[in-house]
Amino acid sequence: MAETKVPPRKVKVVDRRKFTSDGEPRAESGASRDINASARTPPASPGPQQAETQQTHQKTQTPPSPKGQRDESSSRFLELVATLAGQAELLMVGAEDFPAQPSDAQRLIDYLGVLETKTAGNLSEKEGQVLSNILYQLRSLYLQKTS
Repeated sequence: MAETKVPPRKVKVVDRRKFTSDGEPRAESGASRDINASARTPPASPGPQQAETQQTHQKTQTPPSPKGQRDESSSRFLELVATLAGQAELLMVGAEDFPAQPSDAQRLIDYLGVLETKTAGNLSEKEGQVLSNILYQLRSLYLQKTS
């Protein structure tokens, strides 16, 4: 009987951690290496000058732009504000088979106020304006409903 040789499987390892073991942000996401290649040739130990150069190079590399993350977190923040505002408005006005509950609406308005205070200086101009405008409108509506 003839034996068939099966070629060795190549395994690709993808390191998706965002930080190095030193706690520094990784310069590139999805760093990968071929296990078979590293098994064939052992890594050469860098000399002191080369190791220092590598560390300096790693620290000076800028991480990828978090613009995509910023856009997503901004839209999520605005979604959170809109959700809380919608619930507060529903509690103030009421609906069919749902009586108005101004005290619960006031609690949600207070939550939005706390959110505005705690995020001061960390919001984009648009986020700050949206939150401020919504708070103004909700507070005005609350005064109209409770006066």
